[in-house]
Amino acid sequence: MANSAFIVVPLTPPSVNHYKMRTRKGVTFVSKEAKAFKDAVAIFARGQVVKGERYWVAIDVFLGKGQKGDLDNFAKCVLDGIAEAGVIHSDAAIEHLVMSKARDVEKPRTQITVKAMVK
Repeated sequence: MANSAFIVVPLTPPSVNHYKMRTRKGVTFVSKEAKAFKDAVAIFARGQVVKGERYWVAIDVFLGKGQKGDLDNFAKCVLDGIAEAGVIHSDAAIEHLVMSKARDVEKPRTQITVKAMVK
């Protein structure tokens, strides 16, 4: 276990508007896009675990050609992804979140930095 992790996912996260889907019977499930992104987070995290009670997280989203999205809508899938991948013990323990959005036509990606906060 470490006090920090740096993860580069060669995808951009789906918007929170495309995160969960509902069926006609009211059942809610995670969309295929969200599941694929969270699976990619787990793969590219490569078993990194940040030991801490509280966390500082930075998310840098680099959009490709024609991609768009509101910055605040990207956070949910990324934060759930690092929690489900075991990088952090819970996304509820994140106390500081920094986000940025830029364009990189050649290499769209999401860069995630996680640090344990000192008491």
